[in-house]
Amino acid sequence: MPETSIRRTDAKAFFANERTFLHWMSTAVTIGGIAAALSGVAGHAHRHWGDEFTERAIIVRVVSLVMLFMSVIIAVWAGLNFQKRAIFLEAKADGPYDSRFLPVLLTVCMILSMSVVFGGAVFRLSST
Repeated sequence: MPETSIRRTDAKAFFANERTFLHWMSTAVTIGGIAAALSGVAGHAHRHWGDEFTERAIIVRVVSLVMLFMSVIIAVWAGLNFQKRAIFLEAKADGPYDSRFLPVLLTVCMILSMSVVFGGAVFRLSST
């Protein structure tokens, strides 16, 4: 007769899952706030500083929309990942509990966004 093992899930695992969810939500809110600030600055520059900032304002708006989209994706992903991990924990399953895709995608998108902003600042300094 095969021996059955009873697995016990530590309560700390549930709290770690919740803590991870809250950290991802904090990241989503931060990125969304930065995107809203960039969009506001681009709108202000376009309205008050004339046509010479129109092209740069459009670039900044595109970057802010990409960052806003990323923040929504992160929030949705965090909720889905939280639910998936909670189901695994309740079922006392072995996992997988890690996620490798979104952190890499987030890092690449943030590096690209910040590179565009940095490149625009360097271009502006070199053109003056």
